[in-house]
Amino acid sequence: CAVNFILRLFKFYVNSSLHVAVSVLSLCFITTHTFKISFGKNLHWFIFCASVLGYSYVKYFGISKFYYRSLTNKLKEIQILSALCFLGVLVSFFGLNTEAKLIVLFLGTVTLFYEIPFEKVESLRKVRGLKIHIIALVWSLTTVLLVVVNAGIHIDTKVLLKLFERFVFVFVLMLPFEIRDLDLDDIRLSTIPQKIGIIKTKQLGFFGLLLIELLELFIFKQNEAVFVITTFIMLVTTFLIFKTPVKRNIYYTAFWVEAVPILWASLIWIFL
Repeated sequence: CAVNFILRLFKFYVNSSLHVAVSVLSLCFITTHTFKISFGKNLHWFIFCASVLGYSYVKYFGISKFYYRSLTNKLKEIQILSALCFLGVLVSFFGLNTEAKLIVLFLGTVTLFYEIPFEKVESLRKVRGLKIHIIALVWSLTTVLLVVVNAGIHIDTKVLLKLFERFVFVFVLMLPFEIRDLDLDDIRLSTIPQKIGIIKTKQLGFFGLLLIELLELFIFKQNEAVFVITTFIMLVTTFLIFKTPVKRNIYYTAFWVEAVPILWASLIWIFL
């Protein structure tokens, strides 16, 4: 049945982290537009493959480790895709410049220890209150600093402010995930909703988006078209945050929330 086939493709697209990878690339595209730099094919493929590989590792490392012999066909398909992406990462890595390679090595180390404990220290994912900050840091470094450095752009105040702004945006974008996992997360993780509750978490997201608007208006002083698109995206994100269901809904966050950067990049590509 065609409907079942399309549904299966959609689930694979989301569960295999392809959707996340497109979202990451979208933020990279926004950065190239902001700084008027080209998005080389080599970096394009590296970030895409690294995003699929990194997220698949984070999501399925424990499952693969303990249930290797009884892996389902779906997980085996994801493993095959991850293996292909690993080859893509290896090939494209050598096309990056030296500074970009150093950033990649740092990001790779953080991703590795996000799941694996280091001596007496727990994995970064389990460190109290750190999970959402690690994700925001990795995404912002990848989609701003790595793109700018690989293009040979000097790191100035504007770059650092854009890095901060992107950190705030990703942080806010992850809040619906924190709300989604509220009933599942260990209380020791001390996530945002665990500490301040769902309502205040949503309010925190709103203030984060408002901060981005103020930065765009008074610091970056974007032209009218860019500001209108940014404002629209902030409103969409606000709507998604405040409508985040208390009951667990995987695809609300894994597809719709993560689609926000894709929508943002699409509007820039179409209208600008």
